[in-house]
Amino acid sequence: MGKTTFAIRHGWDNRFWLAFVATSWLAIAMGFGTPIAERFAGKAPYVAPIILVAHVFVYFGWMVLLTTQALLINRGRTDWHRKLGVAGAMLAVLVSATGLGAEIYSQRYWAHTDPENVRFFTFPLYVLIAFSLCAFLAVRARRDPAAHKRLILLATSAIMGGPYQRWWGHAIDQVTGTGPFNTWAHLYTGMNVLMIVAAGYDLVTRGALHRIYRIAIPLLVAGQFATIAIWYSGWWPPLVRSVLGIPPV
Repeated sequence: MGKTTFAIRHGWDNRFWLAFVATSWLAIAMGFGTPIAERFAGKAPYVAPIILVAHVFVYFGWMVLLTTQALLINRGRTDWHRKLGVAGAMLAVLVSATGLGAEIYSQRYWAHTDPENVRFFTFPLYVLIAFSLCAFLAVRARRDPAAHKRLILLATSAIMGGPYQRWWGHAIDQVTGTGPFNTWAHLYTGMNVLMIVAAGYDLVTRGALHRIYRIAIPLLVAGQFATIAIWYSGWWPPLVRSVLGIPPV
């Protein structure tokens, strides 16, 4: 359906967004609650570097901003919503930059005890690339509310991959076993469920998928499959070690 005929607003939208925000906070609590508690209790495997601390604050800052923006729209304060959008653009850059730095540090640490862990680097790279692209396009589409909010949803769904795979991953492993399909399901089920729900909401409330979902969701899923292929390739581990300065095994 074209831009001129796709309904920008629906009476259920506020509740949908508040539900999305609430379930995102739940996923963070379930996925990151234990690691955060262990870190505060001094039981973490390594002392958090500054870049990791910064990433945690920026990540939570994004979620606080998302929550605030959803509440402002719920109250009809679109003027404040637009002003805070500037902060969202800056936070998106910081989420990507600190996330990459934190993951590089983590890879260098875990490589000493688990040489195969460098394969995992495909997942955070995918998350950061997907988030960055969707957030950038959301900023560009800020004058197109229907496109803007769907891109924000997709960007946030990407960075929800971490908490969901920590929360659901073990249960998924019990069903799918091991191998490429298991790796894909373990890492991306949470993000894909969010995208399916978002697409289903469009179909129920608008009778069609917005063009953003028609284009972005297949590309995001294709990117997931690409990361799994890279994960199981022979050239990826030595490349990661070379780029990150990790000694070869």
